[in-house]
Order: sequence, then structure tokens, then C-alpha cells
Amino acid sequence: MRLVAWNCNGGFHRKSDALAALAPDVAILSECANLDTLHRKAPGFAPTDALWMGDNPHRGLAVFSFGRYRLSRARSHDPTITYALPVRVRGAATFNLVALWAHYHRLPLRHATPGPTLRALQAYRGFLRQLPSILAGDLNNHVRWDKPGKASNHADAMAALDGLGMVSAYHAFHGLAPGSEQHPTLYWRNRTEGGPTYHIDYAFVPTGSLAALRSVAVGGYADWIATGLSDHAPLILEFAPAFA
Repeated sequence: MRLVAWNCNGGFHRKSDALAALAPDVAILSECANLDTLHRKAPGFAPTDALWMGDNPHRGLAVFSFGRYRLSRARSHDPTITYALPVRVRGAATFNLVALWAHYHRLPLRHATPGPTLRALQAYRGFLRQLPSILAGDLNNHVRWDKPGKASNHADAMAALDGLGMVSAYHAFHGLAPGSEQHPTLYWRNRTEGGPTYHIDYAFVPTGSLAALRSVAVGGYADWIATGLSDHAPLILEFAPAFA
């Protein structure tokens, strides 16, 4: 089972071939246009299932499935958390997915205000406990931005996920500590290879599922940034067929 999380930076109708080349079974797309727009502008893009949420038709959160995989929105979905989608994925592997685009600019975020990731974890704690589960997407956060007492610290989100028995697939697979990432997912501001760059796109998986991970990769600069596709590179996870 292959899962891709990518912030496409809008205009996905022009970029769907790049996603298709990765051959995902499930894809989480941040800053993606709504399904009506994609159907009109990219009629050749044909996932087997699709879910979307947002109030800007050009930039929201989408989840797509391909092949034998199917999606259904969980009844526990809380639309006030922008943007987070709890999804039941059914196919060769069946699991719960919380797709997330942590859009901090949507809130008057204060020092004592939990960010969207922590709000999603609070709302979907029970859903994620129904293992196996994955939380993935653009979390827009990193431990280097943490400050003492800040309620939206990334370390707090990681601690909450640890309490659910979940870890970052990238860090676990590559044996890296948070803050020591070797593959940036965001080339911010001027989109140059020399920086500023950050690793802010994640997939958290149950510790018991780490044995099923075959690979965790981040798309390269030349293919995804230098070509103008986005300021984000995709995070690509490959699981054994019997992921659980």
C-alpha cells in the first residue's frame, strides 16, 4: 500500500500527472481545488474515490484513493477544524486516516491557543485508537519553532500522538530525531535548494505497524521544486500489502 501526502500549492489540475506517476493507493493533497473544479479542469484525473473539505474552492484539503481502495468520511467529522478529515479507508489494507492541513492562518492563534493539529487529535482521539490508523498531511509545524508554554508546540502534538502509540514514519524509518531531518518537505519563500527549508509534512503510524514499512521517502528538489510544481515535496510511504 502506497500513501502520498503532498501540499500541491494550488493548481492541481495542472499537476495531477505528477501525482499519478507516484502510483499512490491513497493520496492526501493540501491546497487542492474542490472536486467540481477538478472534474471541470482535469477530466482525465479519475480516482476511484475522493473527499474534500474547505471554504475556498481553489485551496482545500482532499483525499483520493485509487485502484481497489475506497473512502468514506467518518461520522465523527467536525467541520469546524480546518482542515482535518477523518476517513475510513477500505481495500487490500483497511485503516483509519486523519488527513490534515494545519492551516494556522485561519485562526487568531495566540500563545495559549492549541493549533489545528492538537484540536484534530482531541476530536479524533477515539477514531485513531481504532487501529490501525494513520495521521498524515501538512502539519505546518516543527520543533525548532516551539517556545516555552506555547500551546501549539509541535512537541506537544508528538507527545499526544505518542500517547496514542503513534510515531513519525519518516523519523522512525530513517532513525532520526525530530529536528535532525535530512530531507526537507518545504522550500520556503524563494524555493531555492539552499534555503530556508523545513520538514513540516508528516505521517504518523502505529508503532506496531513499523515492521510493515518498506520505505519512506521525500520527493527530490529537482523533480518537485525546481520544476515549479510546488514549494512542497511529497512524502511517500510504502507499506507491505498486509499493513496493520
